[in-house]
Amino acid sequence: MSYTNFIAAAGASNNATLTTPLRETLAGISSSTSLACWIVLLLPQLIEQWKLKSSEGLSAGFILIWFIGDLANLSGALWAGLLPGVILLAVWFCIADGMLISSYLYYSRKPAHKHHHHHHHHNDATAAAEEGRVETGNENQPLLADATTGSATTGTKRKSSSRRKSQRRDSLASLVAPEATNIWTSYVLPLAFVLLAGFVGYLFSSHSASNVPEKPPVADEPMKAGPEILGYLSAVLYLGARLPQIYQNHKKRSVHGLSLLFFLFSVFGNVTYAGGILLYRNDIDYVWHYLPWLLGSLGTVFEDMVIFLQFYVYSRHNSQHGSAIID
Repeated sequence: MSYTNFIAAAGASNNATLTTPLRETLAGISSSTSLACWIVLLLPQLIEQWKLKSSEGLSAGFILIWFIGDLANLSGALWAGLLPGVILLAVWFCIADGMLISSYLYYSRKPAHKHHHHHHHHNDATAAAEEGRVETGNENQPLLADATTGSATTGTKRKSSSRRKSQRRDSLASLVAPEATNIWTSYVLPLAFVLLAGFVGYLFSSHSASNVPEKPPVADEPMKAGPEILGYLSAVLYLGARLPQIYQNHKKRSVHGLSLLFFLFSVFGNVTYAGGILLYRNDIDYVWHYLPWLLGSLGTVFEDMVIFLQFYVYSRHNSQHGSAIID
């Protein structure tokens, strides 16, 4: 759900008599945190594609629908004449989308790198060849070979086989079960940094606002039909963008190529976005006015939970499948 739509709707319903200074502060911190999440939202997925040199994990339908939603969002912001900062954020969304689409097209046309898989096959083939040489070498020996030599050869083969199995287990474990330090640096620290950035951003914005004289209250005016329609359209598009990605994950039984941090940022951004609305006021008229945006943001969170479940299920499936092959 777009932060821009929240700002647009805020101009149509802003009755401060039903809120308190504490609620205003909490809503401001929540909204600022949401804004920080939106700014860095697509960066983890861009980095993931750059690291893998592949975009096969990302659904083309997901990217396309998301981009159209951001275009509708930007058009609505320009049409409604919103604040320059809000328009710049909408522009940033489109720029980030363009980077993601460019990355997707670039890596889609490049041949997939097979070096890693070739390396494993090469090692297996080399090991098999070595075993073959040992066995064929034994055929040239006398039938009544020294018992000590035979035992040593058998022990060497067993040690070699055990060592290869151990190396493959360690390799698989490093792929499907990242160490605690990797979880800390890959997920916990980035999320903590964004939360801190949101809090600091609120402090700076509230301090700047306190130095500006308050404007006289303006009578509530209904939002123009055009920007409102575009706002509803972008909400529907954001809500529907996850569906092609969920289907592709289900079809491939894999989430390889997707950044988990990208979806974590999305959940944090949407939860704090909804919190910024509900913490400010929670009377019936106010909530009803913001209902489309609330449904869009919380509905997206539900879809992201489905993707988290896919991360869990398919990672466990691949782990068990790999263990069966090794054993």
